[in-house]
Order: sequence, then structure tokens, then C-alpha cells
Amino acid sequence: ETHAVDIRVATAVEEMIERIWATGPLDGLVNNAAGNFISQTKDLSPRAFDAIANIVLHGTFYMTNACGKRWIAEKRKASVLSILTTWVWTGSPFVVPSAMSKAGVAVMTQSLAVEWARHGIRLNAIAPGPFPTEGAWARLNPLKDGDDDRYKTRNPMGRVGRPRELANMAAFLMSEEVEYINGEVIAIDGAMGIMGNGTFSNMMAYSDADWQRIREQIQSTNAADRAKRS
Repeated sequence: ETHAVDIRVATAVEEMIERIWATGPLDGLVNNAAGNFISQTKDLSPRAFDAIANIVLHGTFYMTNACGKRWIAEKRKASVLSILTTWVWTGSPFVVPSAMSKAGVAVMTQSLAVEWARHGIRLNAIAPGPFPTEGAWARLNPLKDGDDDRYKTRNPMGRVGRPRELANMAAFLMSEEVEYINGEVIAIDGAMGIMGNGTFSNMMAYSDADWQRIREQIQSTNAADRAKRS
């Protein structure tokens, strides 16, 4: 059974969770909704910043709190897993709204892991390195400038992540067999984060013309996505 919701809207989240609870409560939540695009920070409008923060930070909290307060009221054990990024430790240029928001979710994870542990509710998070997907890479590597090869050369394991590896980590952390893991943010990046700070640091060398091309390509991708949904 699926339920669509705009997690940026707290009332919409509450209404969806009520519908879910009417047919049977959850015992786990994976916070994976996100948005991101690369941009020079000086070019970000408040609306652009909010477009990311409202999904990643606000939406994740709305979902977590809506489930958590019901679990506490019902004395039900549960587990929450949030998908973050290695930027929560290092920061990263050109994705400041995402880095700030995901760092906030990391702090939420650790804070509620302590606050809710006595209720049998665990919170953990995964911090992936590069896991190329069509939707994300269209906005994070719009110039398609050989970035995949760059990630491979910067990674001690010589490759990017595979989706099944991320899925396996998520299943492990959600399992009741590891209930003593609580309040952790675990990197899965082949040790790439240890080698250097900031996934997008190479873009420091981009020219104004490069950034204009990036903006145009991201706008084109967004327009194509909107057309598919209409």
C-alpha cells in the first residue's frame, strides 16, 4: 500500500500518518526524501534554499515526530533510519543547503536516540558517499564532465557505491537483531571521505561560463521532470 504526501507540509504529514495508523501502525521509518542541486552559494535565493531545507530538514523531522509520538503513546518499539551524506562531518561547497540540512538531521538522530531510547525507539543514520542515480546526477553533475571517473580515482576502492550495498546496510540497521546500535551515523563510502573534504571541492576551478551551463542544464532537467508529472 502506498501513500503520497508532501513532507514539507506538517499537516499533510499528520493526515497521512493518521491514515496509515488506521489500518495498522508502522514499526519502522526510513527517511530518504531529499532534494539537492549544485550552485554557487552567492547565487542562491531564499526560495532555492528553502526548496532543499523544507524537504531534507523540516520534512524529515515532521515524519519522525509524527511516528515517534504515536509509538511513545502506544508503548511500541520502533526504529528510524535516515539517509544522510558524508558532508555532515566535512561540509561541502556548492551544496550548502543540503549539507546544512543533513547535518541537522544527524543531530536530530543523535538527540532523539537518547531521548527516545527508554521508549524502545532507536534512531540511526547512514552517510553514503557517491551512489550515482539518474535523478541526482542530472542535478549534481549536469555537465557530465567525467565525474564518475573522478570519483573512482579519489576513492581508495576505485569505484562508486552500488545500490544493493546501501540497501543491505539499511536492512541491517533496521533489524531487531542489532537493537544495541543506537544514535550512530555510519559512513558507507569506501573511505573516500577520509581522503579529502567535500564531494564537490573540484568545482572550485569552474568558470562563470561553467556555472551558467550548469544552471541551464539543471533548469532543463527540472522542466522535463515537471512535464512528466503533469
